[in-house]
Amino acid sequence: MAAPYAPIQNIALRLPVGQSPGDTVPYDLQRYYSRDVWVARQRAVLTKGSRYLKPRFEIVFAIFMLLASFAVPIAVYNIVLHALPKSEVDIERLADGRIVAINDERFWQARAASIGAFLGLLFIGWVPFFLWKAYGKRQVNAMLRKFSVEDAAVAGQTGGQTPQWSMKMPGIGSRALHLIISYPRPYAPTPYAPGAQLPPYLVNPPQDPAANGFYAPYMAPGHVQGQPHHAPTENAGGVPLYNDRDEKVPEYSGPAYDTYLPHEKEGFEDVKV
Repeated sequence: MAAPYAPIQNIALRLPVGQSPGDTVPYDLQRYYSRDVWVARQRAVLTKGSRYLKPRFEIVFAIFMLLASFAVPIAVYNIVLHALPKSEVDIERLADGRIVAINDERFWQARAASIGAFLGLLFIGWVPFFLWKAYGKRQVNAMLRKFSVEDAAVAGQTGGQTPQWSMKMPGIGSRALHLIISYPRPYAPTPYAPGAQLPPYLVNPPQDPAANGFYAPYMAPGHVQGQPHHAPTENAGGVPLYNDRDEKVPEYSGPAYDTYLPHEKEGFEDVKV
């Protein structure tokens, strides 16, 4: 009978670019991978994933895009505002003597142009950048799925009972690859698991010869050393659970009905102050 499996466990693995991978296999994965296989897979992931990690370029690009997202809309607003022909303006004098111009559509057109420049900058700059990152994640995960197929073929089991590798999409300026390894970890064996080996103090009789007489009446005939000494029901007639000498405890009927009522009719005791 196969051992039951606990819920899926996860291990987060960080692989810095430019450093040699560690050769210590996590304890829970030692039954799946040898040290050579563990190191070889980390090197393969670093070789493919490092193509999509350019920390210096990404930081410079992020700073440039941040500054451009403020400067470009402002510049476009002023350029469009001065380039558009002046439309007819209605002059209105307020009660306090101020003169304001209304119905000038140039300002609204310049604002729309600045918003369009901001959205276009995001589309032209950030969308290709994140598509490049997502493409790198897809390429690495395709290789990691091959690892899972190889593990299933070697173990002769389905993919759900072998470790599953996956990579998170690298962030901006990240200098390491982040992997998630999901695996089914079996339950730790306990004395209460079905088929588990019982402790010797439960299986074997006591070492003191004088104590054997206490266990003898309750053991089954032909008891073998090393087997649990649970006697069948027909041999448990002499177990002193209940007999004529037991003291019977009367049933609990609860407190009297007037236990918690105020006793107003009782006499008072004079107390000297």
